[in-house]
Amino acid sequence: MKNTFGWMQQGSSDPKKAKDFYGKLFNWSFDEKTLESGAAFIQIDAGDGPIAGIHRAAENEPICWTPFVNVDDIHKSTAKAEELGGKIIVPITALGGDSGFYSVFIDPTGVVLGLHALK
Repeated sequence: MKNTFGWMQQGSSDPKKAKDFYGKLFNWSFDEKTLESGAAFIQIDAGDGPIAGIHRAAENEPICWTPFVNVDDIHKSTAKAEELGGKIIVPITALGGDSGFYSVFIDPTGVVLGLHALK
């Protein structure tokens, strides 16, 4: 189903500390990965497969949990968000392999939201 929430991502100032905290709090397991861009990424598994991730927040990125909406076309949806007044803070980025692409924007009211698509 498209245009529904499908992922949560934490931009953190200290990903290792976040991993330790949430691992102990929720008994999550983790898989540390490297994206095609070379950035480190910690994938979270709550017991039924990957559900979320943690990464080091970029300078222009808020330190928070960001929900992601699954969309059919990352390019069209990102462009439309910008046309409607959204400010792109993470441009379309390849996740690598068959994982698709994502982008992140701030909407006109100041709320952060991410988009994800396989193409």
